[in-house]
Amino acid sequence: MKKEDKQKIIKSYNESLEKYGYDPRSLQWFKGRQPIRFGVLSEKSNLNNCSILDVGCGFGDLYGFLIKKGLNIKYTGYDINPKFIKIAREVYPDVCFKVKDIEEEDIKEKFDWVFVSGVFNKKISDSKLWVQSMLRKMFELCSKGVAADFMSSYVDYEVNGTYYVQPEEILDFCKTLSRRVVLRHDYMPYEFCVYIYKDDKVSKRNVFENFV
Repeated sequence: MKKEDKQKIIKSYNESLEKYGYDPRSLQWFKGRQPIRFGVLSEKSNLNNCSILDVGCGFGDLYGFLIKKGLNIKYTGYDINPKFIKIAREVYPDVCFKVKDIEEEDIKEKFDWVFVSGVFNKKISDSKLWVQSMLRKMFELCSKGVAADFMSSYVDYEVNGTYYVQPEEILDFCKTLSRRVVLRHDYMPYEFCVYIYKDDKVSKRNVFENFV
């Protein structure tokens, strides 16, 4: 992501934070659908006893959601906005939150699962290349898989500044990372989610070995 795009995004979120405080609206989620997104992101994988990296974690709400489900997880949250990380540390003082940009920084640690929710919704000057770069980096950091959500191009109208992408385009790119990919477009009309699995080995029956 270009420096000017990053600064613009941080400024936009800080303006929302100043207006709403510790509230999903500061993350520019306005219609109370955050739990639905988190549920979809997390349901295609067995997360219990796994390590999770939440890229663009905001206030760490995904951690709170997963803990309420009774999961035992090792969670790490990264965000490029220091103000979000400050609040996340106050809300969840025993959890690891860091100000990091995975695209720019050399991260040695590996995680079972890497999630991103809402990060790709902001339109920037090179959205397509940036999304591909981020997905590639996320896939490098995971040992089991990646889940990411997007705003779909199948819309009745478009909100200025939002990045709408064709699901087929994302699916095509994800298939360059792994043969085993799932695309879901069944939970909201104008949003979709992809899961990219690290293990795409095929059995003698020509079935993915870890398919359940």
